[in-house]
Amino acid sequence: MDGSNNDQNAISTETPKNAGKSRSTRFIGSFNHSLDTKGRLVIPQNFRDKLGETFCVAPSFDFKSVAIYPTEKWEERNETYEKLGKLNPALNRYLEQFYALSYDEQTCDGQGRVLLPANIRQKILREERDMEITGANDHVRVAALSASGDAWKSFNDELPQLLELIAGLEAQKE
Repeated sequence: MDGSNNDQNAISTETPKNAGKSRSTRFIGSFNHSLDTKGRLVIPQNFRDKLGETFCVAPSFDFKSVAIYPTEKWEERNETYEKLGKLNPALNRYLEQFYALSYDEQTCDGQGRVLLPANIRQKILREERDMEITGANDHVRVAALSASGDAWKSFNDELPQLLELIAGLEAQKE
C-alpha cells in the first residue's frame, strides 16, 4: 500500500438530535492507509475533525481491532463499565487488559498522523502495516487489512440470518 486514500466515501451526517450542534460525531466510511516505519497512521481529515484535538486509542470491545474515541465518547464508555460493577471478577479481568492497552490524550501531528503505541500494534494489529480505517458510529475502527477481509467474509456468511433478525425486530416495532 502506498498510504494513499483509496476510498473517498466517508459522509458527514447530522441527525435531528444533533441538528444545531457544531458537528456530528457519527463516523462512517472506509479508508485504507499504511502504518509508516514509526507506527504512525494517517487519520482521514473527516475523522480527525470529529475526533477533536485529543482522543483515546484503545482496543475495540472484542480486542480484534483498535478503536479511536473522541474524549467525550471515551468517558461515556468508562462510565458504562463503572456502572457494571467493580466487584465482578470477570469484568475486572477484562478491564485490566482493556485499560492496559488504552491511551488517552492522543493527538494527530501536523500531517494528520497518530502514533499507535507499540503495545497495541503488537497485540491487536500483529505488526501488520496495511490498515483499514472505518467509521464505527461513535468511534473510528482501525483493523489490519487482512483481518478486515476475514470480517467481510464472515459477515457475508451470516448475512441471511442477520437480515432475518432485522426483519423480526422491524416487525416487533409495528
